Amino acid sequence: MKVIEKNSLRSIVCLSTLLAASIAAMNANAQAAAGESSDNRRGAAGAMIEEVLVTARKKGGAESAQSVPITLTAVSGEQLEAMFAESLTDVGMTMPNVRLDDAGAFPGGMNFTVRGMGFNSTIASVEPTVGLFVDGMYIGANLGGLGDTFDTESVEVLRGPQGTLFGRNVTGGAVTMRSRRPDGEFGGVVRGGLGSGGRLLTAGGIEGSLTDTLAGKVYGHYSDLEGDFDNLATGDSYGSEDVEFVRPILRWQPSDDVDISFIAEHGKTEGDGNNGRFVENPNQLLYKQGAREPDGGADKLSLNYRGGSDVEWNQLIMDANWDVWGGTVTSVTGYRDVSYSAAIDSDASILDTARALNTMEQDQFSQELRFAGEALADRLNYTVGAYYFEQEQEQFYHVYFFGSSNQRSRGIVDHQTASVFAQGDYELTQDLYLTLGGRYTWEEKDAQNARTPQCDLNLNCQLSDTGSETWNNFSPKVGLSWQATPDVLLYSSWTKGFRSGGYNIRTTGVNESAGPYDEEEVEALEAGVKSDLWDGKARVNFAIFSNEYQDLQRTVNLGLVNFISNVAEATVEGSELEINLLPVDNLSLIASVGYLNAEYDSYPTLDLTGDGKGDPELAKGLKLIRAPEWSYSFAAIYDLSLGEGGTLSNRVAYSYNDKTAANDANTYFTPDWEIWDASVTWTPASGEDLSVSFWGKNLGNETYALLSTVVGSLWTNLYQAQPRRYGVEVSYRF
Repeated sequence: MKVIEKNSLRSIVCLSTLLAASIAAMNANAQAAAGESSDNRRGAAGAMIEEVLVTARKKGGAESAQSVPITLTAVSGEQLEAMFAESLTDVGMTMPNVRLDDAGAFPGGMNFTVRGMGFNSTIASVEPTVGLFVDGMYIGANLGGLGDTFDTESVEVLRGPQGTLFGRNVTGGAVTMRSRRPDGEFGGVVRGGLGSGGRLLTAGGIEGSLTDTLAGKVYGHYSDLEGDFDNLATGDSYGSEDVEFVRPILRWQPSDDVDISFIAEHGKTEGDGNNGRFVENPNQLLYKQGAREPDGGADKLSLNYRGGSDVEWNQLIMDANWDVWGGTVTSVTGYRDVSYSAAIDSDASILDTARALNTMEQDQFSQELRFAGEALADRLNYTVGAYYFEQEQEQFYHVYFFGSSNQRSRGIVDHQTASVFAQGDYELTQDLYLTLGGRYTWEEKDAQNARTPQCDLNLNCQLSDTGSETWNNFSPKVGLSWQATPDVLLYSSWTKGFRSGGYNIRTTGVNESAGPYDEEEVEALEAGVKSDLWDGKARVNFAIFSNEYQDLQRTVNLGLVNFISNVAEATVEGSELEINLLPVDNLSLIASVGYLNAEYDSYPTLDLTGDGKGDPELAKGLKLIRAPEWSYSFAAIYDLSLGEGGTLSNRVAYSYNDKTAANDANTYFTPDWEIWDASVTWTPASGEDLSVSFWGKNLGNETYALLSTVVGSLWTNLYQAQPRRYGVEVSYRF
């Protein structure tokens, strides 16, 4: 199925070097223009309340986030820098009812959760509940996902089902990232940093015009981390990670009506296994055998096996826009391949009880074509389109338990899906709009599996056909919005969404089911208000929602046996508040509060008594995993003028997360946590081309977990988040 050979995009590195040299040569005399571009940048405090343009409704052009009748939070590239957000995880910490974690049982997993809907699985064929879209391309694999925000123009987080415009696998929400496009002006950036844990960062980019109609840009990044943890079992540091990627972009604008961008990327990460932390439970086997939680703070682990991880990816996206027929035709073509491998200490203890190896190969191709225009005397603003996506995933899984290689599997799934969609906003009366939309989706998956009896110790497996299944789904939307004043928007909507059915391609035990399992569906009600007050110096957004899930897909864990099934019904209700204030020009205050009541309505197969039988009444009211009742955050940015000495931008941030259920049976809850971050950035009085930043994260060295796993009567562990870390970074723009 691969439309590009696996390693062909590695030539991106060579092309990037040539492109950078061409830009530098053609702009050798453009230094004067470079000096003008940075003078328009505002201070960090003022940047936090500036208007952010979004593409959430896939219109012909970008819209102000405050004018879109969807609950979303948008962050510009300048705001990301002011927040010192280096990853999507950092971004998610600032938003209500949002967790954008990138780790779990295996490192590099895209474990996103929005409004209590996420998943806790490293089975490659499990579709995510929150879709990630990079430059318009949907990311089909939950392993080896993207997370860095370097050189990003914007990040948009859409909360709630987005089944009409974004389609499948957005029952929780959608995250969209957009790379900075070159505009033809010569410029660039050089960044460098050092920090705790043996941190080293080098990054930079250059852009400019290649011809009158062609602009180019290259951004490269390399970072090295020895590790923020102390491994008490071995006496070594732990948590190493090397990251490198290069992202060249070509933008062709042959006329005012045509804008085509080619965005390529090649990247690689290498590092240790997962950050497992053993949890003491006197009733479980490993505790009785002497396993204990490591002594000390969040920077202490005790793993007898270091493990490792290796991820490599290539991708190419063409984003083409053509203004024609009174509207805009948009074509987004994307290709991506990922090679993933990770080995971990599964029990996260000093005992040599369980190890696991997980590898995946995935490649995907997608094509979206849409038209956005106006009709009926400009009272109807609409978008229509078609979408095609295909991918192939292959996964190997190998578990060593008590020294024996007793669980092995290999699985392959071929997946194709196509859909058509339309959505329109009709102005009923002045400033009152009715939104109607719908998406029809067809999907097919073909799977092959082999499990322990068919796989030898070298993972030579005899694959057999598991089956082939097709699904059809229609996802409608009805909404009403009223622009009550130029600064106040009220909106409400009813939406349906779905999460794809599929097969489990990581079946290791003879009693595990490979599927198929069916689609998960959600009906969502939402209402909210967006307001800009106090002459644009105060922004207050509020939303309430109720989501009802049918045929909820869960990864059922029976000791070391895991399978996926449609086992439950659930209701998730809640509210969200976001406040952004600029009381004076050099002080920004930002706060968010999220409330969730996420409970199972029915879970007939959940065994809570240990008798091997499920009871729907016992399961009713149990909390969903990774759905804290309360979460909130606060941040303050203060720009202090030093006169001729320059400016100090000071930021302090706090975030809190309530305790969360670690498993469906609610037998263990990860404790609540609170995190303090801070940074100070100095810029000279002569301009903002140069900046020097001192930063610190998790300054209280809080022990907190992104995820947790309860393995029956055997053990429980946390997947520890990063401990205290700090450093210095220098950035120069030209």
